[in-house]
Amino acid sequence: MKFRSDVAGVITGIRFYKSPYNFGAHTGHLWTKAGSLLGTVTFTSESASGWQQANFTKPISIQANTTYIVSYYAPGGHYSSNQYFFRSAVNSAPLHGLQDGTDGSNGVYRYGSSGFPNQSWNASNYWVDVVFSSATSSLSAGALLSAQSIWTPQTTPDIASTSDSQSVELGMKFRSDVGGTVTGIRFFKGSENTGTHTGHLWSSNGALLASVDFSHETSSGWQQASFAKPVAIQPNTTYVVSYFAPNGHYAANLHFFEKSADQGPLHALDDAQSGGNGLFTYGNSGFPNQTWNETNYWVDVLFVANVSGGIQ
Repeated sequence: MKFRSDVAGVITGIRFYKSPYNFGAHTGHLWTKAGSLLGTVTFTSESASGWQQANFTKPISIQANTTYIVSYYAPGGHYSSNQYFFRSAVNSAPLHGLQDGTDGSNGVYRYGSSGFPNQSWNASNYWVDVVFSSATSSLSAGALLSAQSIWTPQTTPDIASTSDSQSVELGMKFRSDVGGTVTGIRFFKGSENTGTHTGHLWSSNGALLASVDFSHETSSGWQQASFAKPVAIQPNTTYVVSYFAPNGHYAANLHFFEKSADQGPLHALDDAQSGGNGLFTYGNSGFPNQTWNETNYWVDVLFVANVSGGIQ
Protein backbone atom coordinates (compact mmCIF):
# COMPACT_ATOMS: atom_id res chain seq x y z
CA MET A 1 0.00 0.00 0.00
CA LYS A 2 1.14 3.53 -0.77
CA PHE A 3 0.70 5.94 2.12
CA ARG A 4 1.69 9.37 3.41
CA SER A 5 1.75 11.18 6.73
CA ASP A 6 0.86 14.84 7.33
CA VAL A 7 3.71 15.05 9.84
CA ALA A 8 7.22 13.67 10.09
CA GLY A 9 7.73 10.75 12.44
CA VAL A 10 8.83 7.14 12.65
CA ILE A 11 7.44 3.82 11.47
CA THR A 12 7.84 1.42 14.40
CA GLY A 13 6.35 -1.67 12.78
CA ILE A 14 4.13 -3.31 10.17
CA ARG A 15 0.69 -4.93 10.39
CA PHE A 16 -1.24 -7.18 8.01
CA TYR A 17 -4.54 -9.04 8.13
CA LYS A 18 -4.12 -12.82 7.96
CA SER A 19 -6.67 -15.41 6.89
CA PRO A 20 -6.52 -18.99 8.28
CA TYR A 21 -5.18 -20.15 4.89
CA ASN A 22 -2.34 -17.61 4.65
CA PHE A 23 0.43 -20.03 5.71
CA GLY A 24 4.19 -19.67 5.89
CA ALA A 25 6.76 -17.25 7.28
CA HIS A 26 5.72 -13.67 6.57
CA THR A 27 8.14 -10.78 6.17
CA GLY A 28 7.27 -7.09 6.22
CA HIS A 29 9.01 -4.33 4.26
CA LEU A 30 9.06 -0.54 4.16
CA TRP A 31 10.11 1.09 0.88
CA THR A 32 10.54 4.48 -0.69
CA LYS A 33 8.25 5.18 -3.64
CA ALA A 34 11.24 4.53 -5.95
CA GLY A 35 11.82 1.07 -4.47
CA SER A 36 14.67 1.59 -2.00
CA LEU A 37 14.27 -0.80 0.94
CA LEU A 38 14.18 1.09 4.25
CA GLY A 39 13.49 -1.77 6.64
CA THR A 40 12.59 -5.46 6.97
CA VAL A 41 10.98 -7.39 9.82
CA THR A 42 9.95 -11.04 10.22
CA PHE A 43 6.60 -11.87 11.81
CA THR A 44 6.77 -14.31 14.72
CA SER A 45 4.26 -15.80 17.16
CA GLU A 46 1.42 -15.23 14.72
CA SER A 47 -2.16 -16.10 15.57
CA ALA A 48 -4.15 -18.37 13.24
CA SER A 49 -5.97 -15.40 11.72
CA GLY A 50 -6.63 -11.68 12.25
CA TRP A 51 -4.30 -8.72 12.45
CA GLN A 52 -0.62 -9.55 12.90
CA GLN A 53 2.08 -7.08 13.96
CA ALA A 54 5.87 -7.07 13.93
CA ASN A 55 8.06 -4.21 15.20
CA PHE A 56 11.33 -3.04 13.69
CA THR A 57 14.44 -3.36 15.84
CA LYS A 58 14.95 0.36 15.27
CA PRO A 59 12.13 2.70 14.17
CA ILE A 60 12.48 4.22 10.69
CA SER A 61 12.14 7.95 10.13
CA ILE A 62 9.76 9.20 7.44
CA GLN A 63 9.13 12.70 6.13
CA ALA A 64 5.85 14.58 5.99
CA ASN A 65 3.79 14.60 2.76
CA THR A 66 6.03 11.98 1.14
CA THR A 67 4.85 8.73 -0.46
CA TYR A 68 6.11 5.43 1.00
CA ILE A 69 5.10 1.81 0.42
CA VAL A 70 4.46 -0.79 3.10
CA SER A 71 4.27 -4.46 2.07
CA TYR A 72 4.54 -8.03 3.31
CA TYR A 73 5.51 -11.30 1.65
CA ALA A 74 2.96 -14.14 1.65
CA PRO A 75 4.84 -17.29 0.52
CA GLY A 76 1.68 -19.41 0.42
CA GLY A 77 -0.66 -16.78 -1.03
CA HIS A 78 -4.26 -16.78 0.24
CA TYR A 79 -3.93 -13.08 1.12
CA SER A 80 -6.83 -10.84 2.13
CA SER A 81 -8.22 -8.34 -0.37
CA ASN A 82 -10.94 -5.83 -1.20
CA GLN A 83 -11.27 -4.88 -4.87
CA TYR A 84 -11.76 -1.18 -5.75
CA PHE A 85 -10.99 -0.19 -2.14
CA PHE A 86 -8.52 2.54 -3.12
CA ARG A 87 -10.90 4.27 -5.51
CA SER A 88 -11.13 6.55 -2.47
CA ALA A 89 -8.40 7.50 -0.01
CA VAL A 90 -8.56 6.04 3.48
CA ASN A 91 -7.69 8.65 6.07
CA SER A 92 -6.77 8.28 9.73
CA ALA A 93 -5.01 11.59 10.35
CA PRO A 94 -2.15 12.14 10.21
CA LEU A 95 -1.91 9.00 8.02
CA HIS A 96 -3.45 8.54 4.56
CA GLY A 97 -3.73 5.46 2.35
CA LEU A 98 -3.61 7.12 -1.06
CA GLN A 99 -6.44 7.10 -3.53
CA ASP A 100 -5.60 5.15 -6.69
CA GLY A 101 -4.10 7.67 -9.12
CA THR A 102 -2.89 10.19 -6.54
CA ASP A 103 0.71 9.00 -6.91
CA GLY A 104 0.36 6.21 -9.41
CA SER A 105 -1.73 3.14 -8.67
CA ASN A 106 -2.40 1.91 -5.15
CA GLY A 107 -2.93 -1.60 -3.91
CA VAL A 108 0.41 -2.93 -5.15
CA TYR A 109 1.82 -6.46 -5.48
CA ARG A 110 4.55 -8.63 -7.02
CA TYR A 111 4.42 -12.38 -7.76
CA GLY A 112 7.35 -14.77 -7.24
CA SER A 113 10.17 -14.07 -4.83
CA SER A 114 9.91 -11.32 -2.23
CA GLY A 115 10.66 -7.86 -3.63
CA PHE A 116 9.37 -4.39 -4.37
CA PRO A 117 5.65 -4.49 -5.27
CA ASN A 118 5.06 -2.38 -8.39
CA GLN A 119 1.98 -3.87 -10.06
CA SER A 120 -1.66 -3.16 -9.30
CA TRP A 121 -5.11 -4.52 -10.14
CA ASN A 122 -8.50 -2.90 -9.66
CA ALA A 123 -7.29 -0.57 -6.88
CA SER A 124 -7.34 -3.56 -4.50
CA ASN A 125 -6.53 -3.28 -0.80
CA TYR A 126 -4.39 -6.18 0.44
CA TRP A 127 -4.72 -5.10 4.08
CA VAL A 128 -1.18 -4.21 5.03
CA ASP A 129 -0.61 -1.27 7.36
CA VAL A 130 1.99 0.64 9.41
CA VAL A 131 2.49 1.47 13.07
CA PHE A 132 3.42 5.15 13.26
CA SER A 133 4.53 7.65 15.89
CA SER A 134 5.38 11.34 15.62
CA ALA A 135 8.68 10.76 17.42
CA THR A 136 11.86 12.40 16.19
CA SER A 137 13.98 9.35 17.01
CA SER A 138 13.67 5.76 18.15
CA LEU A 139 11.05 5.10 20.80
CA SER A 140 13.54 4.34 23.52
CA ALA A 141 12.95 5.63 27.04
CA GLY A 142 13.13 9.39 27.13
CA ALA A 143 12.87 9.86 23.38
CA LEU A 144 11.85 13.41 22.50
CA LEU A 145 8.64 14.00 20.57
CA SER A 146 8.35 16.48 17.74
CA ALA A 147 5.97 19.29 18.66
CA GLN A 148 3.78 20.69 15.89
CA SER A 149 2.34 24.17 15.52
CA ILE A 150 -0.02 25.88 13.12
CA TRP A 151 2.44 28.56 12.03
CA THR A 152 6.10 28.08 11.20
CA PRO A 153 8.92 30.14 12.75
CA GLN A 154 9.18 31.98 9.42
CA THR A 155 5.54 33.15 9.46
CA THR A 156 5.09 36.82 10.40
CA PRO A 157 2.02 39.04 10.93
CA ASP A 158 0.96 42.03 8.86
CA ILE A 159 1.04 44.23 11.97
CA ALA A 160 3.74 43.29 14.49
CA SER A 161 2.69 45.89 17.12
CA THR A 162 -0.70 47.60 17.04
CA SER A 163 -1.15 51.07 18.53
CA ASP A 164 -3.54 49.71 21.20
CA SER A 165 -1.80 49.99 24.60
CA GLN A 166 -4.53 48.53 26.83
CA SER A 167 -4.05 45.35 28.87
CA VAL A 168 -5.61 42.50 26.92
CA GLU A 169 -5.86 38.71 26.72
CA LEU A 170 -5.60 37.48 23.11
CA GLY A 171 -6.33 34.04 21.70
CA MET A 172 -7.78 31.70 19.12
CA LYS A 173 -9.93 28.57 18.86
CA PHE A 174 -8.30 25.43 17.48
CA ARG A 175 -8.83 21.68 17.05
CA SER A 176 -6.73 18.63 16.30
CA ASP A 177 -7.74 15.71 14.09
CA VAL A 178 -5.98 13.37 16.52
CA GLY A 179 -5.58 13.08 20.27
CA GLY A 180 -2.35 14.21 21.87
CA THR A 181 -0.87 16.70 24.30
CA VAL A 182 -0.32 20.45 24.25
CA THR A 183 3.19 20.94 25.62
CA GLY A 184 3.35 24.74 25.45
CA ILE A 185 2.30 28.03 23.88
CA ARG A 186 3.78 30.39 21.29
CA PHE A 187 2.95 33.97 20.36
CA PHE A 188 4.40 36.54 17.97
CA LYS A 189 5.83 39.57 19.77
CA GLY A 190 6.39 43.00 18.28
CA SER A 191 9.09 45.22 19.74
CA GLU A 192 6.52 47.42 21.55
CA ASN A 193 4.75 44.47 23.21
CA THR A 194 6.50 44.81 26.58
CA GLY A 195 5.87 43.41 30.06
CA THR A 196 5.47 39.92 31.50
CA HIS A 197 3.40 37.65 29.27
CA THR A 198 1.44 34.62 30.48
CA GLY A 199 0.02 31.89 28.26
CA HIS A 200 -3.20 29.95 28.89
CA LEU A 201 -4.94 26.86 27.54
CA TRP A 202 -8.72 26.68 28.00
CA SER A 203 -11.62 24.42 27.21
CA SER A 204 -14.18 25.94 24.82
CA ASN A 205 -16.42 26.89 27.75
CA GLY A 206 -13.67 28.71 29.64
CA ALA A 207 -12.26 26.13 32.05
CA LEU A 208 -8.55 26.87 32.55
CA LEU A 209 -6.48 23.78 31.70
CA ALA A 210 -2.96 25.19 32.13
CA SER A 211 -0.93 28.40 32.32
CA VAL A 212 2.72 29.30 31.86
CA ASP A 213 4.83 32.46 32.22
CA PHE A 214 7.11 33.43 29.36
CA SER A 215 10.73 34.03 30.35
CA HIS A 216 13.94 34.90 28.52
CA GLU A 217 11.97 36.57 25.73
CA THR A 218 13.65 38.15 22.74
CA SER A 219 12.82 41.76 21.83
CA SER A 220 10.60 40.59 18.97
CA GLY A 221 9.58 37.51 16.98
CA TRP A 222 8.09 34.20 18.06
CA GLN A 223 8.22 33.50 21.81
CA GLN A 224 7.72 30.05 23.32
CA ALA A 225 7.02 28.65 26.79
CA SER A 226 6.46 25.03 27.85
CA PHE A 227 4.01 23.80 30.48
CA ALA A 228 5.43 22.09 33.56
CA LYS A 229 3.19 19.15 32.61
CA PRO A 230 1.76 18.56 29.08
CA VAL A 231 -2.03 18.77 28.79
CA ALA A 232 -3.96 15.98 27.06
CA ILE A 233 -6.52 17.08 24.45
CA GLN A 234 -9.15 15.11 22.58
CA PRO A 235 -9.53 14.89 18.78
CA ASN A 236 -12.11 17.03 16.97
CA THR A 237 -12.70 19.11 20.10
CA THR A 238 -12.48 22.89 20.30
CA TYR A 239 -9.96 24.47 22.68
CA VAL A 240 -8.75 28.04 23.17
CA VAL A 241 -5.12 29.12 23.42
CA SER A 242 -4.34 32.66 24.60
CA TYR A 243 -1.76 34.95 26.19
CA PHE A 244 -1.94 38.10 28.31
CA ALA A 245 -0.29 41.27 26.97
CA PRO A 246 -0.24 43.69 29.94
CA ASN A 247 0.81 46.66 27.82
CA GLY A 248 -1.00 45.85 24.59
CA HIS A 249 0.77 46.54 21.29
CA TYR A 250 -0.03 42.98 20.16
CA ALA A 251 0.40 41.53 16.65
CA ALA A 252 -2.67 41.35 14.41
CA ASN A 253 -4.07 40.48 10.97
CA LEU A 254 -7.63 41.66 10.32
CA HIS A 255 -10.09 39.26 8.58
CA PHE A 256 -7.57 36.42 8.86
CA PHE A 257 -10.09 33.89 10.15
CA GLU A 258 -12.46 34.29 7.24
CA LYS A 259 -10.72 31.00 6.38
CA SER A 260 -9.26 28.34 8.61
CA ALA A 261 -5.51 27.88 9.00
CA ASP A 262 -4.56 24.20 8.67
CA GLN A 263 -1.27 22.47 9.41
CA GLY A 264 -1.16 18.69 9.64
CA PRO A 265 -3.64 17.56 12.27
CA LEU A 266 -4.04 21.10 13.69
CA HIS A 267 -6.69 23.60 12.61
CA ALA A 268 -7.17 27.22 13.63
CA LEU A 269 -10.91 27.43 13.01
CA ASP A 270 -12.55 29.80 10.58
CA ASP A 271 -14.85 32.43 12.05
CA ALA A 272 -18.09 30.92 10.73
CA GLN A 273 -17.59 27.35 11.92
CA SER A 274 -16.31 28.31 15.37
CA GLY A 275 -18.87 30.91 16.39
CA GLY A 276 -16.22 33.60 16.02
CA ASN A 277 -12.45 33.25 16.09
CA GLY A 278 -9.72 35.69 16.95
CA LEU A 279 -10.53 36.23 20.63
CA PHE A 280 -9.81 38.90 23.23
CA THR A 281 -10.87 40.34 26.57
CA TYR A 282 -9.69 43.68 27.96
CA GLY A 283 -8.63 44.36 31.54
CA ASN A 284 -7.26 41.63 33.79
CA SER A 285 -6.07 38.32 32.38
CA GLY A 286 -8.95 35.91 31.78
CA PHE A 287 -10.86 33.80 29.29
CA PRO A 288 -11.05 35.65 25.94
CA ASN A 289 -14.64 35.57 24.63
CA GLN A 290 -14.98 38.61 22.37
CA THR A 291 -14.19 38.89 18.66
CA TRP A 292 -13.66 41.66 16.12
CA ASN A 293 -13.28 41.40 12.34
CA GLU A 294 -12.01 37.76 12.37
CA THR A 295 -8.66 39.08 13.60
CA ASN A 296 -5.69 36.78 14.16
CA TYR A 297 -3.64 37.82 17.20
CA TRP A 298 -0.90 35.29 16.44
CA VAL A 299 -1.00 32.92 19.37
CA ASP A 300 -0.27 29.23 18.76
CA VAL A 301 0.26 25.87 20.47
CA LEU A 302 3.00 23.27 20.68
CA PHE A 303 1.31 19.91 20.10
CA VAL A 304 2.47 16.29 20.16
CA ALA A 305 0.20 13.70 18.54
CA ASN A 306 -0.48 10.38 20.22
CA VAL A 307 0.91 7.25 18.64
CA SER A 308 -1.33 6.13 15.80
CA GLY A 309 -2.06 2.42 15.43
CA GLY A 310 -2.17 2.75 11.65
CA ILE A 311 -4.48 3.63 8.79
CA GLN A 312 -6.73 0.56 8.68
